[in-house]
Amino acid sequence: MGSGLSRLLALWHTYPTRFWLLFAGVFFSVSSSSFIWPFTTIFIAEQTQSNLALTTLMFSVEACASLLSVGRTSKMMDLHGRKVMMITGLVLQAGNLLLMTQATSIGSWLVLMALMGVVSPLFSIGGNAMVADLLPNHQRAQAYALLRMAINLGVVTGPLIGGWIIAEHSFQTAFWTTASLLLLLAGLAQWFLQETRPEAKKDTPQSNLSVWKDRHFMTILLLYTFSVMGFIEMFILMPIYLKQNFQILENQSSLLFSVNALIVVLFQYSATRWASRFSPFLMMAVGALIYALALGSIPFLETFVCFVGAMMVLTLGEMVINPTVTSYVSNLAPDHMRARYMGMLEMVYRVAMGTSPLIAGLINDLLAPWLIWVYGSLITLVGAVGFVGMYLRRFARS
Repeated sequence: MGSGLSRLLALWHTYPTRFWLLFAGVFFSVSSSSFIWPFTTIFIAEQTQSNLALTTLMFSVEACASLLSVGRTSKMMDLHGRKVMMITGLVLQAGNLLLMTQATSIGSWLVLMALMGVVSPLFSIGGNAMVADLLPNHQRAQAYALLRMAINLGVVTGPLIGGWIIAEHSFQTAFWTTASLLLLLAGLAQWFLQETRPEAKKDTPQSNLSVWKDRHFMTILLLYTFSVMGFIEMFILMPIYLKQNFQILENQSSLLFSVNALIVVLFQYSATRWASRFSPFLMMAVGALIYALALGSIPFLETFVCFVGAMMVLTLGEMVINPTVTSYVSNLAPDHMRARYMGMLEMVYRVAMGTSPLIAGLINDLLAPWLIWVYGSLITLVGAVGFVGMYLRRFARS
């Protein structure tokens, strides 16, 4: 007990106070947002009386809006600071959630999801850039692992509370609660967070084109996107898959996300320390392969306990691949372009969310529900093969 406490105290003193304030902000943000995000697909379907393909199209709209805006918003973070953009994103996100409670048509959801795609990534992009601003290269992998623990601490509680609010009250109540908490976080961030943006040198280029010209970086993004396209299915489509095919309701399916989050909270830091001993490309490949195994098992499962087991396997891959990619990209990014590189990395999730659920929705409606997991497994295998190729090329050169 004493040695465990001493390790916790040593970890506390390893990172500056500003990092721990950011840690708390990330936890608060994710905990609030996860009241609703696992169940948004169900809410849109019920509000608009649409099929799954049309419902998942909303996430494609959100992803397109994010892609079109990320270059501008992340460049503004590099030029004008992280803090103001992070707070702006929280306030606009809260307002958008309040409008969603009144949306009943596909047209209104298209507009609101597009706006959400612009504003919702701002807090996480700014937070990841702040970590790179505050810490040297050798501390970043463990720091991003700690941030993932903050994220998953939020996911432990958020879906459970959100599922309870929805079951006992209404979707609207869950949206109002989330919006209120995000506004509270914006006020706390204004009070406690300090700006970390490094001063740009006068002769440094400011064009976004140099990000797109970094072919090594773009290859990593492409392969990571394939991996996340399978991963995202578990979080977007699993609740509606369980409800429509196994009569498992929101307040029970939310336990899947809490199991995922609890495992990350308990083991992420140790898993990242272990993974840092190996080539990052090898660890990216291993994580993607674990995703493929977990997703490929789902068509053969019929009980809730087995679905929990599949989520636990998926979580192992998540703990290996996600901090590895984030740390590698933060080290790859030039100092004056950190927000832009982290913004592009954030867009991987937006692209995956915008494409994979839509494809899976079409497969569900036109073919069979179980085939969405076969598709998810195959697409993650594409990413795994690509990362293996990058590892072998790097190994051959060394």
